[in-house]
Amino acid sequence: MLRTSQNQFPPAQIGDTVRIQILDVDRGRTDNRNMLAVVGIEDSNFNKLANENGTLKQLYTRNQSEICNEKLLSIDKISFQEILLREAAAANSRSGGQGYTRCQCKRKCSTNKCSCKSKGLLCNSKCHNSLCCCNK
Repeated sequence: MLRTSQNQFPPAQIGDTVRIQILDVDRGRTDNRNMLAVVGIEDSNFNKLANENGTLKQLYTRNQSEICNEKLLSIDKISFQEILLREAAAANSRSGGQGYTRCQCKRKCSTNKCSCKSKGLLCNSKCHNSLCCCNK
């Protein structure tokens, strides 16, 4: 079983371009389902991936990424700033990412201290459902 898994998911070398899946919770509805990255650091069974927006904080195993046949990204063009997968997906997005905002106000959301009101958005049920609000 281990041999079958090793044949199905070959190890990636440093500089290889890989494709990783972006989960629905980390991307917007119109965003790409996959993202290209370069293997930056190889540590036993884990890979540290990076793209032009930054280095992903999470370590990836062989079954979480698929090696591309051609080198689509260069290791010279990657950024070494650590970012989350959600931030990388938002940077690659045409629509600006997931766009999920909410406020944590304890008062009526009547001033621009409320993050929803300052952005011109109405408060929704995910903000504060039990408190009274002037911005609904």
